[in-house]
Amino acid sequence: YEDPAGNAGATLTATTDASDVIFDMTAPVLGTVTIASDNTFSNWATTNDKITLTIVSDTDLEEMTAGDFSLLASTANVTIVEGANAKNWSAWKAVDGHTQGVAAFSITYEDFVGNSGDVITSITTGKNVTVDYNPPTITKADIASNNGSGTRPELAVPGNVITLTVAVDENIQEPTITIATNPAAVVKGVDDAKEWIATYTMAESNEEGRVPFTISFSDSAGNVG
Repeated sequence: YEDPAGNAGATLTATTDASDVIFDMTAPVLGTVTIASDNTFSNWATTNDKITLTIVSDTDLEEMTAGDFSLLASTANVTIVEGANAKNWSAWKAVDGHTQGVAAFSITYEDFVGNSGDVITSITTGKNVTVDYNPPTITKADIASNNGSGTRPELAVPGNVITLTVAVDENIQEPTITIATNPAAVVKGVDDAKEWIATYTMAESNEEGRVPFTISFSDSAGNVG
């Protein structure tokens, strides 16, 4: 620049008030995306469990709203929580009659400049959450005694071991089993958490007659059978 007389001014490369403009075309990236339930088993959820999405971006994000998080097939009833800074966000939703199966989600986001990141529909680490309302069902419950070295499984005397074998249509948590009204020792069978074996040694204090038993059980999501 110069004045009317033609005197050139000094070339400027910086503002006098230290202001500047940064040109940014780089889209934000979510380096961490996880999902978990507050169920005893965080990868399962049933009615009233809360499912939480947690994200960490490589740069500060524009304030996120419920519309940025679709969880369990919709953005309705999603609660947003900002973390320690604008890079950290989470969103949660309570399970209430939503479709069973893997909890679907999508996340839209942008940085302060307005650059949008890729829509996210999968986690970066950990396990997905599966929504399950169906109670487990016992498909087999066999009881037998080792009386006569197993030749008389329908009879028992003090000192005989009663074995109750239980099979279920899906994996369950360790069941609580009683035999002859007493707590039984319980271990997994050959089919992982779908089969359980309970044993109890009969004593003189047990009542004579048909040996009773009870089985209390629930699946991984907490649905009671």
